[in-house]
Amino acid sequence: MTLRLRLLLWLLLALGLLLVPLGGLTVQQAQRTVQETLERAALSRLGFLLSQGRVRIQDLAQVVQEFGGVGFILSAQGRIAYTDLGDYALPEGLEQALARGQSFRQIQNNWLWVALPGEEGGLGLGTPLEEVAALPQRLLRAYLGIGGVLALLAFAVGAWGLSRSLRPLDTVSRELARRSAENLEPLPAPRLPEARPAVQAMNALMAELKTALHRLRVQEQAARRFAYGASHELRNPLTALKGYLEVLQRRPEEPRAAEGALREAGRMESLLEGLLTLARLEGQGRVPAQPLDLRGFLEPSGVQVEGSGWVEAEPRLLSIVLENLLQNAQKHAGGLEKWVLEPAQDGLWLWACDRGPGFAPEVLPRAFEAFVKHDPSDGVGLGLALVAAVARVLGGTVRAENRPDGGARVGVWLPGARPP
Repeated sequence: MTLRLRLLLWLLLALGLLLVPLGGLTVQQAQRTVQETLERAALSRLGFLLSQGRVRIQDLAQVVQEFGGVGFILSAQGRIAYTDLGDYALPEGLEQALARGQSFRQIQNNWLWVALPGEEGGLGLGTPLEEVAALPQRLLRAYLGIGGVLALLAFAVGAWGLSRSLRPLDTVSRELARRSAENLEPLPAPRLPEARPAVQAMNALMAELKTALHRLRVQEQAARRFAYGASHELRNPLTALKGYLEVLQRRPEEPRAAEGALREAGRMESLLEGLLTLARLEGQGRVPAQPLDLRGFLEPSGVQVEGSGWVEAEPRLLSIVLENLLQNAQKHAGGLEKWVLEPAQDGLWLWACDRGPGFAPEVLPRAFEAFVKHDPSDGVGLGLALVAAVARVLGGTVRAENRPDGGARVGVWLPGARPP
């Protein structure tokens, strides 16, 4: 691939990176503006009806004809009258908001629901948002048409300018082509000083591209691994959540089903948060760090600290390490016994020691892999994987082992630093 073609492809990529986010942001803002305008208009019409005194269902039906959907009047006794005979269900929390004398607005299942309280109950309407949802497609078609023409024009002008700028390199290329394999004389210096280090610049560019492609491959492999693990790990809580919801559907007042549904939802939330953090850390290069007094950093955790020392670390990421080590010990060993700071080589080992049952022999070699659980607990198996990922971006390493006198310890080695 010639240098000219490479530069043209980079130009095309730059245009795409400029136009695609700009188009997406424009469409998103347009859709949000239309939704907010529709919401204000509906609330304004409802407020006007309320200002006229007692509202009849016929009056509300005229408003529904303007917006579409369905209107409803809620009496003080909790009776609901709709403007038509369809099968409708008010969003959760609407009646409670009106009972407190508060207005209500919410988008649910692609419907906009708005309501205002009155002297005797309240009234509101629900209107479908199909046309608002279709707005992005129409705007994107228009944007692609006009933007495509402008992009082609910009690309043509850029291609012409690049071709003229690369003419000195063409001169060098023709000179090399005329030469025989035995002619090793230096090439004449091109007129443009910028063209002289062209070969060195291309080599540096290729090295950067290889690094970037390697990082992308690492991230792709991590994404595939995480997608497989997430689909596997989410299956059980989703199945349990579905079962609890089915129980709630039959018996809405069953407290154990509600507690179980919340527990499984929290478990899925923890899993997804862990996956997002791992995805951000996976393949990331080393982050800027600062000297930290590790003993002073550990003391607020309330756990005994043995030893002292300074390390190069980023405080926010180091907090993730401490939080996950504390949670891991709490779940699997009844809590953390102590922190131990142990100098080693040019850094410092941070050991989290507990008095639990320790790692099982088959788990110990894979303790820092994602979705590897130490016992059949409710954990998601990401705590130590996050510790290992943070250690990598901080330039450190990790180790897990069972203690001879009982329990286990998990270590994180961090580069050392001098006190400021």
